[in-house]
Order: sequence, then structure tokens, then C-alpha cells
Amino acid sequence: MRKEKGQDIIEYALMLAVVVGIGFGIYSYGGQGIANSISSVFNNAGSLLDSASVPAASSPEDIIKRLFDERYGGSSDILEKPATGEVKDIAFDSKEGQELARKLNIQTKEGDGWYVRIYSPGTTTVTYYSASDNGGVTFRQLKDAKPGDNEYRTIINIHEGIHDGSGKEIFNTANYTANTGRQHDYDVGHVERDSKGQFVSIYPGSH
Repeated sequence: MRKEKGQDIIEYALMLAVVVGIGFGIYSYGGQGIANSISSVFNNAGSLLDSASVPAASSPEDIIKRLFDERYGGSSDILEKPATGEVKDIAFDSKEGQELARKLNIQTKEGDGWYVRIYSPGTTTVTYYSASDNGGVTFRQLKDAKPGDNEYRTIINIHEGIHDGSGKEIFNTANYTANTGRQHDYDVGHVERDSKGQFVSIYPGSH
């Protein structure tokens, strides 16, 4: 009996050594991709669980509010203010934007898009483009349009919010009331393009 028990312990020890050796070999000799993939799966699973516990934000107002809440009280380093004198732009279809959308459970409507712009003092502007507010022109059409195209335009209708460095609200389309006493559904914004007419971003104001 003692002899069989001793053999079992030795066998288990050998099996453990083999498993550890294989794992170390995979990691040390070209298997980093496998290790990173496994880690990525668990990280993504965690992100999905986090977003599943947060109600979906799909309206322009809810999306703008959720981005501001994350900017000033969340844990994402994506929305940290940039270095002094710099400006950070985050588009909804960029890698950073998609990461934020997953974490915050932001569900942008088909044809729409949003931007976050953060200045070095911390002032932050969020703009939301809705295709339905712009004659059905989708965000992709707007972005890809060239001079002469029907979709090429400078002035657009947007939903927007602006907060200062401390997080205090400066402006929000949803809370804006004109002199008539009626609430604006959207405000005037513009498309920023470079000297070659390439799409840069969307931003409040007519210029």
C-alpha cells in the first residue's frame, strides 16, 4: 500500500512538472501571442460583463451625459486631459471610441456619430451627429464626402455639451432654451476639414 501511494505522488509530481514546463515553454519561446490572446479573452469578457450591468445609452442626450460622467468621475484613462497646450480628439469609430462604447454601453444609432474634444485645461466638448437631423446624410457619407458631392457640407445640426475643467456644465443642447421659451432639439455645428478638404471632426458653432 505504501509503495502504491508513493508511486501516485511521484506520478502527480511528474505530471505537474510536465504541465508547468509546457506552459513555460509556450510563453518563453514564441507563445506570447497565445498568452496574450488568452489574456485578451478574459479582459474582453470582463468588459462585456461591466457593460451588461450598465443600462444602454442610445439617445444623443444620454450618450453625451454618459461620456461626461466618465470624463469627470470615471476610471477610463482615455478621457484624461492631454498634456499642456495639446488637444485630444476621440471619434466614436476610433479604437479609443469603440473601447469607450463597450465600457459605457453606448449604442450609437445607425448613421450617427459622436466626438469628444478635450483641451489641456480640462475643458471638454462632446458633439453628436444625427443623420435624421441632417436630411438623412449618414455620418459615413458626411465624413467621406468631397467638394462637389451632395453630402459635402460645412454647416450641420448637432447635439452638444460643454463642461469646464472642474466638470461644471457650460452648455448643453438638451437644456438650452431660446428666447421663445422653446427647447432646441439641436444646435448649429460645423465640419472641420483640412486644406485638402479631408474630414477632421465635427464641432459646435458655424465656423
